[in-house]
Amino acid sequence: MPYLGDVFIDVIEEFSFDESAETTDHALEDGEQITDHIDSKPITMSLKGIIKDEDESKRAKLREYMQKGEVLSFQYVSKLDTCVLTSFQPSYAKGTKDGYTFTMGLKQIRFVRVKNNARVSKSVKRQTKSKTNAGRKQVKKK
Repeated sequence: MPYLGDVFIDVIEEFSFDESAETTDHALEDGEQITDHIDSKPITMSLKGIIKDEDESKRAKLREYMQKGEVLSFQYVSKLDTCVLTSFQPSYAKGTKDGYTFTMGLKQIRFVRVKNNARVSKSVKRQTKSKTNAGRKQVKKK
């Protein structure tokens, strides 16, 4: 069952995702190209489907997710644990009672990992010299 956060998506008609990477290329003197770096881009997903939403509560929740930038999890054909809702376009038609068709965009986000700083014991702190001003010093004239 496809859920985006707490919102159940009733029907997914079309689903696509894009995984891409960019390379850094440099030309050599003899005309050859070398690649020395690859940068993988975040995964993006595109969905088209139908949501049954009699009281517009699901639409309000999706709007809240997008405006607050809430980190969500989505699993359908493939799982995307850390993603944000980047676009949501509902479309109301006479053939869809108590709901709407929609187009939605999701994008994977990555978090920065912070290294733990090493803690120094009190005995080591006492052995180290305190900070001093190491800038230029004026010579005293006698």
